[in-house]
Amino acid sequence: MLKKILKWTLGIIGSLVLLIAIFYAVVYFRTESRINKVYTVTPQTLKIPTDSASYVKGNHIAEIRGCKGCHGHDLGGGRAFQDEKSPVGVLYAANITPGKGGIDFKDEDWIRVLRHGLGKDNKSLWFMPSHDIYHISNEDMAALICYVKQQPAVDRTIPAKSLKPLGRILTFLDKFPLLPAEMIDHNAKYKEMVPAAITAEYGRYLGITCHGCHGENMKGAPAHDPKEPPIPDVSSTGHPGKWKDTDFITALRTGRTPEGRQLTDYMPWKEITYTDDEMKAVFLYLQSIK
Repeated sequence: MLKKILKWTLGIIGSLVLLIAIFYAVVYFRTESRINKVYTVTPQTLKIPTDSASYVKGNHIAEIRGCKGCHGHDLGGGRAFQDEKSPVGVLYAANITPGKGGIDFKDEDWIRVLRHGLGKDNKSLWFMPSHDIYHISNEDMAALICYVKQQPAVDRTIPAKSLKPLGRILTFLDKFPLLPAEMIDHNAKYKEMVPAAITAEYGRYLGITCHGCHGENMKGAPAHDPKEPPIPDVSSTGHPGKWKDTDFITALRTGRTPEGRQLTDYMPWKEITYTDDEMKAVFLYLQSIK
């Protein structure tokens, strides 16, 4: 009797192992296919300015669109999104300067990255939130590229990216935003300019950058990392829904909410350099989300 039970148990375990192996084989080859997909795009042609006003504007855009929050104030990269100890994979922010370990980009390469989320090989970049920035106006895009092109070279070699089994499974299940090119409308048309205004519409234009963490409806999302707290609802149904615009501005300026709670370092409030009018517009956008 004992031998039968043991044989039956081993049979079940063997079947489960086989099913897991088959599942992971499917996950592996599907994710590899997505990672190695070559996109056919024609990068937009933009005239990139070189004047000081455009440079200053581009610097501001690099701050409020999260470029510096990820790649650092020197744009030399090195920030770990998933370090070597992570069960997901190894993902560090790239060095996007022309220094050692950095890049050698022409204008069309910058446009390919920012408008399409693609590298020079026309394959999707990894974990680069191009899907949260590709929509910006031609004027803003040109100013941003003007700024990043003129940054001094930083010699910094970044660890090679890799994806571990958990990362592949999460990517397969669309629970991990690894491949931005999949989330972009590659045939989108772009406005020549978007005039600044203290309106919910302009606030949405600015606040789309926040979708990567807080979700498209800004109602929060699961943590991206086991050490990270759940990402909160910042729409009208969350805590900010009870605030005044002055409370919102104070929270982003000081890192402390009206309730007295200190924002964690996972919320890059120190990197947010919106003007007061831009913050008011973003606040109106958040309040408009019911």
